[in-house]
Amino acid sequence: MLKNLAAKVKQNNDQLIMTKFSVLQFFFWSSWAILGAYLVYYLTDLGYSNLEIGSMISLRTFMGLLGPPIVGYICDRLQTRKWIFIFSMFLMALVATPAIFYGDFLLVLMIGIIGFLWEPQQSVLDSWILETSAYTAHNYGFMRAWGSIGYAIVVTIAGQVIERFGWTIHFSSYGIIILAVLIVAFKTEDKSYDRLKASKLKSEINQPEEHIIELFKNFDYVFILLISLLIFIPNQMIFIYLAPIIKSVGGNTADLGYTLFFNALSEAPIFFTAKFFLAKYKTKFLLLFSAFFYLLRFIIAALAVSPVYFIFFGMLQSLSYGVFLVAVRYYVRLVAPENLITTAQSITLMAAFGVSGIGGSILGGYLIDGFGTAIMFKVSISMAATAVFILLLVVLKEKFQT
Repeated sequence: MLKNLAAKVKQNNDQLIMTKFSVLQFFFWSSWAILGAYLVYYLTDLGYSNLEIGSMISLRTFMGLLGPPIVGYICDRLQTRKWIFIFSMFLMALVATPAIFYGDFLLVLMIGIIGFLWEPQQSVLDSWILETSAYTAHNYGFMRAWGSIGYAIVVTIAGQVIERFGWTIHFSSYGIIILAVLIVAFKTEDKSYDRLKASKLKSEINQPEEHIIELFKNFDYVFILLISLLIFIPNQMIFIYLAPIIKSVGGNTADLGYTLFFNALSEAPIFFTAKFFLAKYKTKFLLLFSAFFYLLRFIIAALAVSPVYFIFFGMLQSLSYGVFLVAVRYYVRLVAPENLITTAQSITLMAAFGVSGIGGSILGGYLIDGFGTAIMFKVSISMAATAVFILLLVVLKEKFQT
């Protein structure tokens, strides 16, 4: 009887923790729907040229390259994810909420700080969930789904707020959302390093800097970085230039909004069901599955003759990015050193969005200006096809070896 009671208490505690993380994901991604989704729109309203806006976004991307390994290293060194997350989100609110009052210098400084802090927080929060317990790791997708729902809802509301009330209310709402993030994060325990502390005495653990070198000697880890680049460089090429691409087939800003809405909302069903397909399929097969649907998305975009095509392009986000994110989070968790998981997750995200963002921006612009959009699509499709081919060979090899 006491055993059953203890099991029930543990189950209730696990469900409470999962609820807190779900709410945290909801507000965390809601905050980015306010700040990230409308930043270019805000800069345009201020009268900056396309070149100036591009330079500022490039700064954010560059700082996003520096942030993940540094913040991930600090988390692993101090063995806390909660307090690094809380400090980072507080600092973001502190610098971004008064954005309406900034001149040129402070605005550029804000964008750089946001780039440095935002990118690693995704990995910090996800690692916090994955490493808290086997139960939270198994249900990671369910919790991440609430982030997609929050983004989809708030990105739609934020557009209406801007139109009706202006930018002052918009940035004030960002501060309110971050306050909700901080409250929920503060009330959520950080047990994500308990397993590591229990398995080894602190003095017996090699220092993280020694592992960082070894991380890049790990074939399985370098493999996932390569696949991430092959998929996300073409993905970023298309997304960075999505607005002019949609416009070229007769679309407008409303069509872009619909695409982004379906893009975010379609992720939720996959995240909700993630634990079922993770239990049934190996991570490399799931990576192959997601890479195939990335390839299909790129083909749809290349063949588009009307904005309707991009609705389907957005809806396939679930089977491409949704599956990829869950699979790659689990894959890195399996292959990375135990006391360097946050660093490894952060570097993977940096490769997928930071390096790929800069590479996609430069390569996409060069190809479009020099050779036309059709050639850019051909390069994108070729890179994604290469990723599919490599993953197919790996999956088939493992199948024949078992």
